[in-house]
Amino acid sequence: MAAALAPERWKRLRPLLDRALDLSAQARAEFLAELSTESDELRQDLERLIRRHEQTADMDQPAAALAVAELAPATDPQPRQAPFIGRRIGPFALTRLLGAGGMGAVYEAHRVEGGFRQVVAIKLVGGIHPGLTARFERERQILADLRHPCIAQLLDGGETADGMPYFALEYIDGRPITEYADAIGADVDLRLRLLIEVAEALAYAHRRNVIHRDIKPSNILVSSDGHVKLLDFGIAKLFKGESGPSLTRQRMGPMTPEYAAPEQFRGGELGPATDVYQFGVLMFRLLSGRLPYRADASDGLAWARAVSEDEPLSLASALREARRVQAASAASGEITLRRFAPRRGAELDAIVRRALAKSIQTRYPSLDALIVDLQTYLNAAPRPSAHWLRSRALWLGLAVLSAAVSAPWWWPAIGPHLNWSANVWQTDPALRAFGLRSDNLHTERPETEALLQEAIRTEARGDAPAALVLLEGIHQSDKRTPVPAMLHSYWVSALGRRDDMLYWRAQATERLQSLDDPFLHMLANFLAADLDGSVDDSLRHSAALLALRPDAWFLHLARAHALSRRRLREAALTELQAIDVEHLGHRKLVDAIADRASFGDRAGAQAQFARLPADPNDPQLAYLAARLHYSDGDLAAARDSYLTAISLAQRSARFDIESRSLLWAGVYSGALGEYARARPLLHAAKQRLTDRSQFWYATDAALALAQLAAFEGDVDSVRSEVAAARALILSGNDRGEATMVDLVAARLTGEPVGAARPDDDDAAQAMRQARHLLQQGEHDGARRALERARSAGVETTEYVEEAALLARELDAPGFALRPIDPPFSPYTRFAARWALGAGRSVAPDPAAAAP
Repeated sequence: MAAALAPERWKRLRPLLDRALDLSAQARAEFLAELSTESDELRQDLERLIRRHEQTADMDQPAAALAVAELAPATDPQPRQAPFIGRRIGPFALTRLLGAGGMGAVYEAHRVEGGFRQVVAIKLVGGIHPGLTARFERERQILADLRHPCIAQLLDGGETADGMPYFALEYIDGRPITEYADAIGADVDLRLRLLIEVAEALAYAHRRNVIHRDIKPSNILVSSDGHVKLLDFGIAKLFKGESGPSLTRQRMGPMTPEYAAPEQFRGGELGPATDVYQFGVLMFRLLSGRLPYRADASDGLAWARAVSEDEPLSLASALREARRVQAASAASGEITLRRFAPRRGAELDAIVRRALAKSIQTRYPSLDALIVDLQTYLNAAPRPSAHWLRSRALWLGLAVLSAAVSAPWWWPAIGPHLNWSANVWQTDPALRAFGLRSDNLHTERPETEALLQEAIRTEARGDAPAALVLLEGIHQSDKRTPVPAMLHSYWVSALGRRDDMLYWRAQATERLQSLDDPFLHMLANFLAADLDGSVDDSLRHSAALLALRPDAWFLHLARAHALSRRRLREAALTELQAIDVEHLGHRKLVDAIADRASFGDRAGAQAQFARLPADPNDPQLAYLAARLHYSDGDLAAARDSYLTAISLAQRSARFDIESRSLLWAGVYSGALGEYARARPLLHAAKQRLTDRSQFWYATDAALALAQLAAFEGDVDSVRSEVAAARALILSGNDRGEATMVDLVAARLTGEPVGAARPDDDDAAQAMRQARHLLQQGEHDGARRALERARSAGVETTEYVEEAALLARELDAPGFALRPIDPPFSPYTRFAARWALGAGRSVAPDPAAAAP
């Protein structure tokens, strides 16, 4: 067998094999005959490899040909083994076989080089197999080009000494999406949120010209934190810009038949619509507990015919069939449609059916469009989905209803869901935030306004990635309105994606040029100034906007934060007191109340908190209670409230609240000296925040973990966490916190502090110089540099803790440590206070009188 070839033999054969495969049958026979005169043994080995390749080539035949063979994968004549356990692959040692398939084998592996611990999944070809090697190398390149929190990340790769390619992926300890949903008893909403994460990952891949082609539950794992990871791009395909004969063919055989699209069975052209169909099958399976056809999936021909010719079942009919056997089956966790009102079930069924359309032309044009409909269905009060609003039939139906207005029976059931009132821009807290009105939207499509409202509400609930997908879809479908691009540029910046921010700002500017709308132009200027840190411009534009729209509460909050940066706390408090919060219809309203307490009006903040509707299951209330406890100086109560918020957020899939609460609970536990409790909270926070692309907060978690490791004398972990912090800062793109990472890294590891950064102020530059001189053993020079930092006002900056630690090392005069209130980032300051033995000093003095 080819796997038995020695590495040296394979290196000799590989170029010969490449040459032989490029020849016609006749030319290949002549080439082999000529080769036999040199070495008959070499010719025999080469013929064996060619036969093996030709067997693999069936994978590129139309899938219908595979269906004739009952779509069964070939079985090995010998049972699979795990021959590489204990072998070194690059810097890793293989420890356990996780699985094997047509693309090779996947092993758990542990890093044994580099000075830090790491568990990864290593994927390698199971033997010398030229057909699979080409696919494998393509998968490695595809993964290297994909960076998304819901796609398993490529960490390393290369080739072993014997020519076997490998790559290392992040190790995902999770369950297939269907098993996970059943195990936790997930309701329909949570299942749809999981599906949206899958769709967002696939849409991201499509934007980079990659289709997956094998979407199924076993390729979608859900980790313990409730987030999906898309795996196995082994048969993924570039659908634009490919080159080479093996990559340009439009026929495809490798697939999972139960999830394959009609064009796969017909041997037709493949594209993003193929993934849309496979995603539709996954939706049906996750929502109904079965596949969408009555045919027997184990009968290859019958199944291929059903996928190509039969209409899929409706979700309702699948549920009815499941109910017939439910009484005799304990495994009913997937039977979830019964929780819908019939109208909502029909609406969701329409979405699934469109994804499963036989014709590519009648399917969703993209996964982005499908996500828009799922988000509209999931997050809004029940109302028509986007593609229904585009339907002439629905508009005709609405016209009939309008004509029948004298019949009073229909309005109580239907009217409230149509959301036609323009007043919603002034009554909904999320929509009121920026002061927008219907006449500021400048839309050309009737459904745009409702979709924009949904995008704003989605971001208000803390799901910025989903909101950005909605905005992108709206921008593409409505060619006139600049509002989606304006909001996209503003919200994407919070994910550290500056290039995207600039792109969407340019898109908004282009559309604004043709509009005469002073309010919208001022809003665009305010958003740009706020993002660029231009405090004076931000204050000027927000004042002009508030003169026109005094109820735009977000502008007051932004002004408060801008004034705080100018150290004008009383003026900032005045802005916060102008925000009247009746209910938490936007996540930033939590900040508005909490910051009011932090800036000195604890009584006013507590009064607003007391007026909020009581809901013991609302994680926002627990989160707000934690902030108020902090302002009262009660760190233990704040930590406990954050722990409650984490539990409630996990139950309601509010991952924004969960991730931030994990970080706060971790730093407060450390401030209380509870390092054993802090560690797992900070590890979880780092992972969740990274998954949400909130890299600067994840950096804080990494640096706090580095401080904990330093307490324990674990040098390897210190270096590992510092390296993680540096990587996160780079992912976050031009954050000022890079200087803080440099200072902490120099203190904890002794590595050079590095040169000043362009955004360093005088205090930061002096701090760098002081640390550098101390590293050089020049204590007197370091003391002088530290005094320059003191003169530059370091005591009022986030570097004061690092200055205090330097002073302690130099036996120099110390620094006053004021409460960190509001408790703004960088939260690594909290860890520096642990090192100073002053963890509790971050909170205000509870005995201090409120002004």
